[in-house]
Amino acid sequence: MAQTTTDEGAAPTCDAERFLVHGRWVTTPRRARDRDALLEHVASLLVAPGEELDEATLTARIATVADDPVRLRRDLVEAGLVGRRQDGSRYWRERLTAHDDEQHAGARATDA
Repeated sequence: MAQTTTDEGAAPTCDAERFLVHGRWVTTPRRARDRDALLEHVASLLVAPGEELDEATLTARIATVADDPVRLRRDLVEAGLVGRRQDGSRYWRERLTAHDDEQHAGARATDA
């Protein structure tokens, strides 16, 4: 599988990035441990701890890394990484992950 790099020729910033192709979630890892690590990595990229977003903003951010942003948003909620109001109008990070200390954590949270 192709690896994502931070700079041309540089190694991935974390192990979970090996599942991204040019920064995008293309396929879901088969092993639960790898899938969980990738979900945590993506959550750390898209939603900063303490940040609250509306549905459209979160979906737009997820669309920068996945072709099916609605499914990935649901997966993030089901994994307990992102919380949501019952009506689905507001979303937030539920917990910190080991990926929050990585160099690119929150990078896309400030871009969108």
